[in-house]
Amino acid sequence: MKKLRVSFNDEQDFFKITTDLKKVLRSCCRESLYQADFDHNCEISVSFVDNERIREINRDFRNIDSATDVLSFPLADNREFDLNPDSGCYELGDIIISTERAAEQANELGHSTEREIAFLVVHSMLHLLGYDHPDEDSEQTAQMRQLQKVIISKIEQEFEL
Repeated sequence: MKKLRVSFNDEQDFFKITTDLKKVLRSCCRESLYQADFDHNCEISVSFVDNERIREINRDFRNIDSATDVLSFPLADNREFDLNPDSGCYELGDIIISTERAAEQANELGHSTEREIAFLVVHSMLHLLGYDHPDEDSEQTAQMRQLQKVIISKIEQEFEL
């Protein structure tokens, strides 16, 4: 496995981001890279925010004035990433997660907030790597969903989420 740098930014007080959760999320990133066949040094930023902050970001960048669970900001088109000369890593992009919304969804789905945050990181990693879900019935959506299932299943087994 190549070098993976994941920086975490905790800008919320709603949910405690533990060292153990960061370990799980790094594994989510690694497994996403592996399953997407991306074998290069890379860096990713993961930020944790509250509903109000993600609503502001969603409004400012997507013109959607509502809170959402996660936003992905890829830094490449067609897997053409910039190389950070200081780190020797390709810059994949930024993931922003509302821990409030993640907790709400976890409650609705009957699993832990940690598991929901892990899923959101996997989902966003695939976006950073160029995957998308343009509509429910597209082949691209089916491929992304299948990758998500494979990845999150491995993470659940590894960490007993």
